[in-house]
Amino acid sequence: MVSIGLVIGLDYHDPRLDPHERFQEFKTHPVVRDLLSGGTLHSYGAKAIPEGGYWAQPRYYFDGGMIAGDSAGFLNSIRLKGIHLAIKSGMLAAQASLEALKAGDYSAARLRRYEELVEESWIRKELWKVRNFHQGFERGFWAGMFHTALQMVTGGRGLRNRYRNGPGHLRMQHLQGRPDSTPVYDGKVTFGKLEDVFHSGTSHDEDQPSHLVILKPDICHPQCTREFGNPCRHFCPAAVYEMVDQGEGELRLQVNASNCVHCKSCDIMDPYEIIEWVPPEGGGGPSYDLM
Repeated sequence: MVSIGLVIGLDYHDPRLDPHERFQEFKTHPVVRDLLSGGTLHSYGAKAIPEGGYWAQPRYYFDGGMIAGDSAGFLNSIRLKGIHLAIKSGMLAAQASLEALKAGDYSAARLRRYEELVEESWIRKELWKVRNFHQGFERGFWAGMFHTALQMVTGGRGLRNRYRNGPGHLRMQHLQGRPDSTPVYDGKVTFGKLEDVFHSGTSHDEDQPSHLVILKPDICHPQCTREFGNPCRHFCPAAVYEMVDQGEGELRLQVNASNCVHCKSCDIMDPYEIIEWVPPEGGGGPSYDLM
């Protein structure tokens, strides 16, 4: 069995960049194609990862609860690994929970103990060394490689202790007039989005309320069409968002929520921040056996 994937930073400039399409293109490289030729597609999935690093972490304790793992941004962005951090943060959250139970106090002030435990552990040491990795690529690949080398020498500091850390979608530039591409997939090594969605095992009730809420649908057309070319059609790896021709130049956004593989890219990449991802009714979603 061969498992293959591609990571793309969600802070790119081109509104028509399609991560799924780039992944299919990656599989056509002769070395990769030779590994995959003759095989059959077993499963597919997509997931946004919290690569912002130490400076992008939320406050992961509050009245009555704590956040661990990916949800709290515990990810080593250089190594693209976080399972060990998720396990350790869960253990520390359990320790803080036990202390709170004994004290009968579940307030944020008491659960701040969780943050103290994290800061005293090797989690902080590991994340501190890579705190500026992602942000160092803000001005492109070569600048990022230079910053990475400098950070490795200076213990993560680089040119300054804290780099600017803003939402990735703010880097998306207005449409430059380039027409949409129409990729062709062979069905053997490369596959279209709908076929990949089928292999994700995703399941939602067709008549359940959409868990993808468009807060201001009037922005989708003509404003987003004119300015960004409706990038939701491209950054979504599951063909959830579709612009339907209504005739006479009018378009309407159609949300195919039952396709959703729960990657949450839309909640991150929408340039107007009008897509709100909420947990679906009944706990529907993909069946990730190997992810």
